Amino acid sequence: MGLDRGGLFAVQVLEPVQPFLISSIQPVGTGTEVRLVDGQPMTAGAVPSHQGTLTSGGTSLWMGSIAMDKVGDLALGFSESSSSIHPTIAFTGRTPSDPLGTMEGITTIFAGQGSQTGGTVNGGNRWGDYSGMAIDPSTDCTFWYVNEYIPSNGNFNFHTRIASFKFPNCF
Repeated sequence: MGLDRGGLFAVQVLEPVQPFLISSIQPVGTGTEVRLVDGQPMTAGAVPSHQGTLTSGGTSLWMGSIAMDKVGDLALGFSESSSSIHPTIAFTGRTPSDPLGTMEGITTIFAGQGSQTGGTVNGGNRWGDYSGMAIDPSTDCTFWYVNEYIPSNGNFNFHTRIASFKFPNCF
């Protein structure tokens, strides 16, 4: 991870001759948004062919992770929260036939049941360390997503949720 104009970003390069995927978290207002960049092969000069920003009406979207299946469907998993929504695990995606610059609606994988209420020894609040989206190598169609949630308000009582899904046009 690194800094990208004040936000965190992750880059997944599948192979040097395949497209690259970037998901980043950008501050916006009092929350954050998730950005997606889908680029041409690295040998073509790493030129983005598609990019978009996902916002969700006043909620923060963070801990993004992205993957692509064999037909070019993209899935972007993330956490979503606000002052009235406990951290929730969700995803969005897009198919190659979707208009450039767009993503589909947000799908909730698991609605959060609690929030982090305590801080670290040094006084700061902290969320978990991971969110991962991957393609099942046996099918190259099934997305597997892992993220953290808290079952009830508390201090560092994280649990892990794993979900799988696929787009209907990949078989």
